[in-house]
Amino acid sequence: MKKISILALALTAGMSAVAQEAVVKEAEKAMKNGKPYAEVMTLIEPATKDASTAQQAITYFVPGKAAFKEYDDYLGKRSLGMYKADDPKTPEIFHTMAKDLVGGYDNFMKALSLDTVVDAKGKTKTKYSKEIVNILVAHHNDYNTAALDFWQAKDYKGAYKAWDIYLNMNDIPALAEKIKMPADTIVGEIMYNQALAAWQANDMAGAVSAFKNAVNKGFSKKDVFTYGAAVADGAKDYDNLLFFASKGNELFGNEDQNFINLIINYYLKTEKYDEAVDYLKKAIVASPNVAQYYALLGIIYDNKKEKDAALETYKKALELDSENGLANFYYGRGLAAKAGEMQDNYNGKNYDEYKNQTLVPIYKDSLKYLEKAYDVDKNNRSEILKVLEIVYYNLADEAGMESVNQRKLED
Repeated sequence: MKKISILALALTAGMSAVAQEAVVKEAEKAMKNGKPYAEVMTLIEPATKDASTAQQAITYFVPGKAAFKEYDDYLGKRSLGMYKADDPKTPEIFHTMAKDLVGGYDNFMKALSLDTVVDAKGKTKTKYSKEIVNILVAHHNDYNTAALDFWQAKDYKGAYKAWDIYLNMNDIPALAEKIKMPADTIVGEIMYNQALAAWQANDMAGAVSAFKNAVNKGFSKKDVFTYGAAVADGAKDYDNLLFFASKGNELFGNEDQNFINLIINYYLKTEKYDEAVDYLKKAIVASPNVAQYYALLGIIYDNKKEKDAALETYKKALELDSENGLANFYYGRGLAAKAGEMQDNYNGKNYDEYKNQTLVPIYKDSLKYLEKAYDVDKNNRSEILKVLEIVYYNLADEAGMESVNQRKLED
C-alpha cells in the first residue's frame, strides 16, 4: 500500500508539472497572437503559484512581453492621433497603457532574476535577459509619460510607481550603462512631482523621501520646502521637518517667516527648549528688529513655564510690530492667564474691590490684544475666540459674550 501511495503521489506531481507547462505554453501562444495583457495574465496565473513553474523565467517573461506588445500597439495609434481628447474612452485607454508599462516591468524584473540556463557543458547562460533589457531601455522615457497618465486618472499610487521606475531603472546592473538620465534639474523636478503623487496617495513616508531627493538634486522652488515640511510634520518625522524648514529658511527666510515658525515648531515638538532659545537669540543678534523672533521666543519661554519672561518678550515683539498676530494673541492670552491665576489665589477680604481695582484692568488690557489678534490673524481665530470667551465671561460682559458667539457662527 505504501508503494502504491508513493507512486500515486509521484504521478500526481508529474501530472501537475505537465499541466503547468501546458498553461505556460497556452499563455505564450496567446501572447504571440496579440491577446490583451490582462487575458495573458489570467491564463498564466496558475503557473505563478505552482512550484514546478513559479521559479521559471518564462512564467514572467510571457506576460511581461504581452504587456509591452499591448502598450506598443496603443502607442502607435496614439502617435497617429487616433485617440481623440473628447472621446470618453481615451483617458481609460491611456490609463491602461500606463498599467501595461508597470505590469510589464514587474514581470520582467521577476524574469530577470530567474533567467539562468545551464547548457550541456555546464555553463550558465541567459535566455530572455537580452530581450528584456532592450525592451526596458527602449521604453525608459515612456515611464515618465505613464506617470502623467496615471496622474490624469487620479491613480496617484500608479503615478508614484511609474516615476519610481523611471528614476531608478539605471540602478539595475543590467541596465545601468544603457540608460541615459536627463540633467539633475529635470530629475529634481520629476522627483518633486513624484512626491506630490505620494502625498496625494497618502504615502507620507514616500512623499518625504521624494521631496528630499528633489532637494538633494538641486530643486529649490519654495514649495518643495513648504510641502516637505508639512508632510514631514504630518508623518511625525521631525528630523526631516527641521531639514526642510532650515533649508527653506536659508533661501526664503527674508520673504517668508513661516520657515522660522516651522523650525521653532520642531523644537517645541521635540521639547528641545534650550536649543530653541539659543537658536532664536542668535537670530535676534543677526536681525534685532524682527518682531516674529521675539514672539516665538516668548512661546518657548511659555513652554519652559517662565511666564514673566514670556510676557516681556511678547511685549518687545509688539513694540517692534504692533500688528504681529502671534505676539498679540499670546500676550493677550498671557495677561488673561495672569489675571485668572491672581483671581484663583486671592484669599483676602473685599474681593469685589480687589477684582474691580486689580483684575478687571488686566482683563480689559488683555482684550485689546486678543481683539487685535482676531483682526490680524485669520488662521487662528477659533483659538482666539476661546480665550476671548473666557475674558468676557470674567468681565461679566454680556455684549462681549454675544459678540463671541456670533463670530463663532460666522467663522
